[in-house]
Amino acid sequence: MTRIEKALGLKYPPLAIFYARELPAGLKLSSPLCAMVLVAQAAKGGTAALSKESCRCPGAANGFGLEPFRLDNFPGGPECFLRFLSIGNESWEQGRAVRAKLEEGGAPKILITEFSEGEGFRKTPALVQAWIDSLPEIKPEGAYVILKPLGELLENEKPKVVSMLVNPDQLSALVVLANYARKSSDNVRIPFGAGCSCFGLYAFDEAGKDEPQAIIGLTDISARFYLGKPLGRDILSFTVPMKMFEEMEANVEESFLTRFAWKTMTKAEPWTQAGGENK
Repeated sequence: MTRIEKALGLKYPPLAIFYARELPAGLKLSSPLCAMVLVAQAAKGGTAALSKESCRCPGAANGFGLEPFRLDNFPGGPECFLRFLSIGNESWEQGRAVRAKLEEGGAPKILITEFSEGEGFRKTPALVQAWIDSLPEIKPEGAYVILKPLGELLENEKPKVVSMLVNPDQLSALVVLANYARKSSDNVRIPFGAGCSCFGLYAFDEAGKDEPQAIIGLTDISARFYLGKPLGRDILSFTVPMKMFEEMEANVEESFLTRFAWKTMTKAEPWTQAGGENK
């Protein structure tokens, strides 16, 4: 168990997320409608994997950094996607025709409804396009992305990023810890994007920087819908490149996490007095 995990009293283990060139032996790909189901699987102690072929959500392959953002594989193509994320497709002929095909093909009701009325996450299709144009471009390091508890890593598995599923108190602590040993005070980001992009794309992009930032995620309403039942409604994600996790981990003992404010707020003894390494 890591120092951060002990100090914060995490309900779920930190998740290691990384590329793999081959699928781990004995592991089978599943294809849930939303990749957040795989996050829940890993949070409960399992190992999950996805490839661009196994992603049923059109944006998941990009969100987990497996391919560039593609609009041609979305029902109805680029224009329908731009409207899907904003004003909806019911107001124009092509959109209504695509909806009819989705209904005929037995598409999930939630997809049909949101395709028609729009998710309303951006005000206009043009703003959706501007967001797409701003997405980082990264080169996949393997055909698969693996998610598993950090403590279950094999010797040859090296996490690219580490993600923690946290409640508001734990999130507050991680924001403070992320800035603890830095000259700057803006070392945490909350970007707009799909739930998977905050576990993958944005965090993977930060991993290539000299002084990376942490990514707060699960602000995606659709992603929260799929995680609410298996993991609870009170969590957000806090994802950092592995080198930033190690930086934060090394600072736990001397930081506020062993002092009065945190002890009082949590009504618990600091981890170093409750079974930690310096007992």
